[in-house]
Amino acid sequence: MLWAAGGVARGQCSGNSEPPEVRQLFEQKDWAGVVRVASASRVRSPDAQFDYGMALAHLERLAEAQSALLAGAKECPGQKRFPIELGGVAFEQKKYAEAAHWLRRGLRIDPSDAYANNFLGTVYFLSGNLDAALQYWNRVQKPEIAGLDFDPHLQVHRLLLDRAFAFSPAAVLREPQLITTEARLDALGIFPGYNLHLDARPDGRFDAVFRAQEQDGFGPSTAAALVSMLGGAPYETVYPSYANIRRGAMNFDSLVRWDAQKRRAWGELSAPLQGRPEWRWRVGADLRNENWALRRSFTGTAPVLGSFNLEREAVKGTLTSLRRGAAQWTLGAELSHRIFRDAIPGSALTASLLTPGWELKPLASVRAGLLRLPQYRFTVTGGGSADFARRLSGPSHLSGTLEGWTTARWLPGMEGGRWDLREEVRSGKIFGSPPFDDLYVLGMDRDDTDLWMRGHLATRDGRKGSAPVGDAYVLSNTDVLRRVYGNGLLSIQAGPLLDVGKMAAPTAGLSSGEWLVDTGLEARLTVLHTSVVLSWGRDLRSGTNAFFGTVAEPGLGNRE
Repeated sequence: MLWAAGGVARGQCSGNSEPPEVRQLFEQKDWAGVVRVASASRVRSPDAQFDYGMALAHLERLAEAQSALLAGAKECPGQKRFPIELGGVAFEQKKYAEAAHWLRRGLRIDPSDAYANNFLGTVYFLSGNLDAALQYWNRVQKPEIAGLDFDPHLQVHRLLLDRAFAFSPAAVLREPQLITTEARLDALGIFPGYNLHLDARPDGRFDAVFRAQEQDGFGPSTAAALVSMLGGAPYETVYPSYANIRRGAMNFDSLVRWDAQKRRAWGELSAPLQGRPEWRWRVGADLRNENWALRRSFTGTAPVLGSFNLEREAVKGTLTSLRRGAAQWTLGAELSHRIFRDAIPGSALTASLLTPGWELKPLASVRAGLLRLPQYRFTVTGGGSADFARRLSGPSHLSGTLEGWTTARWLPGMEGGRWDLREEVRSGKIFGSPPFDDLYVLGMDRDDTDLWMRGHLATRDGRKGSAPVGDAYVLSNTDVLRRVYGNGLLSIQAGPLLDVGKMAAPTAGLSSGEWLVDTGLEARLTVLHTSVVLSWGRDLRSGTNAFFGTVAEPGLGNRE
């Protein structure tokens, strides 16, 4: 039992003084005697209520103990001993969420209480919430790591894996070190699922144990490789990939789409810089040949307001810093070339938008944790990006882009993941004279945009251009997902969605500039770490319905 046994500060708030006999029996640990004498009194002081409640708890009369301690807490709301011991009673009843509630209340009165901090850290640790446990354990210089235990079946080089861990044995594991470690492990891109937990030792220290499912080569199995690569075959797309090249977390990801209206070949190679997981470089190429027909709707009567064929080639390189996992930055550059053929400008297009040629674009972005409340399993992250583009051929045109975003995520409950609530708000603005292919698209288009308005399809008859296109946007995506099935191999989440967005454009033919509101339902099916997203969205302004399905593949900017 984890009772403080009266070791917290005492002090009378109101009422009569405690009978000396009760205190004497309590100090003698005569719990039955304390209960006998205290229960005979019709009016008990707060000190007597505390001793009475603690004696009942030691006798495992937990419901009565809770009532006595609650009575004392009502009379003495400023004393920490009552909520702390109420936490102990709830803990003995296996009510971990209630125990955490009372312990947090006690720590609001005295944040430095070592017993309560250690106790609350233990409660969260037993609930599987290591982040929250560290928040309180760190206040009392716990937990000390004795050793690191890695899965012996992992193929990645041990030195590289060692370097991904921002903490080491014979030291206290700090919460920022755990955040940094998790960010580096995620960035390696070879662990679709992993678990990092602590095993308690008899001496009070802990061993950090890392177990993972590793993506090596084409996949952990033939079935997993086929699901990952061929998941997009129904819409004429495959995703060839190869992971952990030379056991160095060097990964190749690609996309090949042979749709006659929007052909695309994309490939990217990424790896730690000189074997250091706190830095990661990426280089890639993107080739497209797309037919565009600009319309106001993906269904019904909607005349073409402009059309063209776009041929675009681009190469891109970036370097990302993961030295501190809570704050990451990326620098890079992109060189691109485009040709516009068979252009019919109509009312939507201008000569500046259809200017062909080369463009050089330096890139910069940052990502940071804005709010982290692990005890409530609530996080807010945010970031921004900027670029500055210059046309290298033809008339000199300059353009720049600024974007910002924030994402809030809440997993209700003490543990588990039955519910998953997310809210993301993004905004962007393009300045100057960009080419058409640098504009934003607000709608559903596989692999080519992550600005999802799930009641708006970005293609009609296979051609792009039926969703709003422009140079400035605001977008809010709300998802409420509930796990409806899971067996370790297959997981299904489903729930309602709400999208609110607005697009501004250089010409009226590209976007109406009106606020758009979409609502509907979304389901996510995850098989062998590949997610299939199915959605139904309804545009509340026009009343049209949109049904959409896609494979969420890492690295393609698809909201997964």
